[in-house]
Amino acid sequence: MAPKPSSPLLPTTKATAFPGDLNVFLDKYKYQKNLTAHLDSIEELQFTQALVNEIVLWKNNKFAQLDDELMRRIETVKGLHLGEHRSAESLIDSLLIVRGVDIAMASTLLRFRNPSVFQIIDRHAYRAVYGSRLPLISSRSRKRKIDVYFDYLDALIELCGQKKVRFETIDRVLYQFDKDINGKLPKTEK
Repeated sequence: MAPKPSSPLLPTTKATAFPGDLNVFLDKYKYQKNLTAHLDSIEELQFTQALVNEIVLWKNNKFAQLDDELMRRIETVKGLHLGEHRSAESLIDSLLIVRGVDIAMASTLLRFRNPSVFQIIDRHAYRAVYGSRLPLISSRSRKRKIDVYFDYLDALIELCGQKKVRFETIDRVLYQFDKDINGKLPKTEK
């Protein structure tokens, strides 16, 4: 059994000074388990951009593993029309359960599946719409995140009508608008 990590007040233990078998730590290694196993077979895989993307996601701990049922459900949003975003509530809730998926990632997945109904919610676009910071933090309930996202989509639909901007591109317009007009986000928001 490995000892407990040292406290900040105790000196750091070097691996060379550890008196036990270092291999016990490998048994505890659970980082991105499925993706790690996949990437460990890299000798059998051809290096492609898709593989590089997987490695980058692995390194940044941003890989989200969606099961086949969830993928199938994402495909169903292709049939939705502008203003029907609320009918995807249970799908978004299911996405938010997946490790590595929060509302910004869920909105990104849905936006690329059906940009006529879904747009990406991010800190810049949100600030451009509301003039305030995005009130989503990881401790918020899934229901609250979904409500904020749906209200945001409603506001985008209204804004597109007022400003004659295509809904399919409004997230990009707002992102760039906010960066150019409002500047960088405060450090506390990053």
